[in-house]
Amino acid sequence: MKILIPLLLASVLVGGFVIVGCEEQPATKTGPKAGTAPPKICASCGQIKGTADCCKPGATKCEKCGLVKGSPGCCKLPKGTKKDVALCVKCGQIKGSDDCCKADATKCEKCGLAEGSPGCCKIK
Repeated sequence: MKILIPLLLASVLVGGFVIVGCEEQPATKTGPKAGTAPPKICASCGQIKGTADCCKPGATKCEKCGLVKGSPGCCKLPKGTKKDVALCVKCGQIKGSDDCCKADATKCEKCGLAEGSPGCCKIK
């Protein structure tokens, strides 16, 4: 009987936890919410699509790649890219590229994404 009571109490606690479940904690990362589209680089200018800098008139173009100088896509998009390119929110690289989510990638100390990636310190 002495063992039965603690066992019964433990069963009630575990059962209650399973039935109620644990409350989902809000995400601590400042990335996009689940279900939202990943940020994209504009193929026309190299900036993050939808930002104030995207296709801004008078922006200085890079001589090497033709995109806006210093933009996330500057010299990082494959030559001849015609469509906007999605960024991976986990690593900052172009989604699906060979560099996307590489295990040995050096992480940026400021943002936690792959250092030097198009999204490094550019996407939240």
